[in-house]
Amino acid sequence: MLKKMMNTSVHDIYFSSPVFMQHAFTSVYGYKLRRERYNVLYRRAFRRYMEGGTNPKEMLSDFMHHLKQNIPFYRDIRIDEGNLFESFLALPVTVKEDLRNGLEERSHTVGIMRKSRTSGTTGKNLAVYDSEYDRADRMAYLDYIKMQSGVKPFSKRASFTGQELTPPDHRNILWRYNKPMNQILYATFHMTPENVGHVYENLVRFRPVTLDGFPTSIHMLAKYMLSNGLKPDFEVRAVFPTAETLLPHVKRDIEKAFDTVVIDQYSSSEGAPFIYGTEDGKYIVGKETGLIEFERVGHHLYDMIVTSYINRATPIVRYRIGDQVEIRSDRKYLNSFDDDIKIERIIGRAADYLTGSRSNRVTAVNISWVVDGLEEKVIQMQFVQTGRYHYVVNMVVEDAFEKHDEDIIRDRMYRRLGEESVIHFDYMEAIPKEKNGKVRFIINQTGKEVSVGDTDESV
Repeated sequence: MLKKMMNTSVHDIYFSSPVFMQHAFTSVYGYKLRRERYNVLYRRAFRRYMEGGTNPKEMLSDFMHHLKQNIPFYRDIRIDEGNLFESFLALPVTVKEDLRNGLEERSHTVGIMRKSRTSGTTGKNLAVYDSEYDRADRMAYLDYIKMQSGVKPFSKRASFTGQELTPPDHRNILWRYNKPMNQILYATFHMTPENVGHVYENLVRFRPVTLDGFPTSIHMLAKYMLSNGLKPDFEVRAVFPTAETLLPHVKRDIEKAFDTVVIDQYSSSEGAPFIYGTEDGKYIVGKETGLIEFERVGHHLYDMIVTSYINRATPIVRYRIGDQVEIRSDRKYLNSFDDDIKIERIIGRAADYLTGSRSNRVTAVNISWVVDGLEEKVIQMQFVQTGRYHYVVNMVVEDAFEKHDEDIIRDRMYRRLGEESVIHFDYMEAIPKEKNGKVRFIINQTGKEVSVGDTDESV
C-alpha cells in the first residue's frame, strides 16, 4: 500500500519512523483513499444497488450501446433490440492477447484514468484502464455484498493484506491502524504460526465487526484459536475472504473459530463481474455487475467467459478469463442472462491443478480432500508438482501429527493422482509466500501459466 503511494525517499522515511508514526502515515493515506473512493459517485452507485430493480435486458442494452458509441473496436456492431442476447453472442470472444495488443482501440479514456495491472507466472503483464466511475461502482458493490450480511459501510474491519506495511524487523507488531476507514491492517507476509498469537491478542483489543483478506492468513489465525480453545468475546458478523481460492476445510475452520459465516467473493483486476457467496454455501453472479457464460469442460466443471458492466473505460467483453467453477449441471452451455445459475464452488485458475498419471486434472478443491478428518493436526499445506509424476507436499503440522497421518494423506493422493506418483513430504515452520503475500495452495512447475488477476481490496 504505502510503497505504491510514495517515492523512495518517503518510503525510507516511513520505515525508519517509530511505529506510532507509521500508524499516522497509514491513517493519512486512509484519509486520502476515503475522499477518493467514497464520494458522490460512490453514494449514487451504492443507493442504486441497494434499491435494486434493474432490468437485465436494459443493462445489456445500455452496455452494448456504450460499446458501439464509445469503443472503436466495437463501433460497427449490430444491435437488434428484439434479439438482444443473440446480438451479444455475435460479439467475438476475447483472450488476454487481444487486450494486451489492442488496449487503446478497446478503451474509452474519458475521465480520471488509472491503469490496473494483472500478471502471471510467465511474467506477461496485462493492463486495463478504469475511471473514477468504475472505481466508485466497484467499491459500492463490495459494500452492497457486505450489507447482505448486515455489515454496514465503515464498520470496524480487520484486513489481512499482502501489502507492505511493516519492516523486516517488525518485532511482531504486524498491524497498522487506518482510523479514517475504521480499519486495522495485518501484514500477512510476516505472519507465521509462531507469531500469530500476537495478531490474535491485537484483534481482541480492536474488536472488529468483520474480517477480510487472504483466507490462508485468516485460517492460520482460526487454527490458533481452535487449537488453544479461544473464543472472542465480540461478534464477528461475517468474514469476506478474497484473492485466494477458498477451500472447504478452510471455510469450516474460520466459521467455527469466529462463530460466523464466511462469504467468499470473486472478481479480477481486469474487472470481471462479481460472484459472491450466500449463507447457504452457494455462489451467485452479481447480475448488476455483468454477464457470465459457462462452457462445460468436465463433469460439473465449467470455464467462464466474462463480460463486465462495471468497467466502462476498458470494457471486458466475452473474455475467456481462464477461471473455472463447479455447477451441478450437465448442459454444455449456460449463461447468467437466461439461466438461474447456482455455483457450487469457485475452482479458480484453470492452471491451478495437479496433473495425474492418467492425464487427469486434480484441482485445489479435489486435492484438499486428502486432509479430511486431519484438520486439527494440519495447520497449513501446499502441493507442488515438480515433474510428470513427482509431487512435494509442504506441511505445517501440530505436534500430534504422526507418521500414520502422513500415510493416510499419501494413500489418498495415490487415489487422486495414480499409484505411479512419487510423493515427498517437506515439514516446515511456515509455507513460503509469494511476493504479493499470497500463499498458493497448488504450484504446478511443469510449464503451465497461472493467472493471478484477482485483487486484494483490503484498502
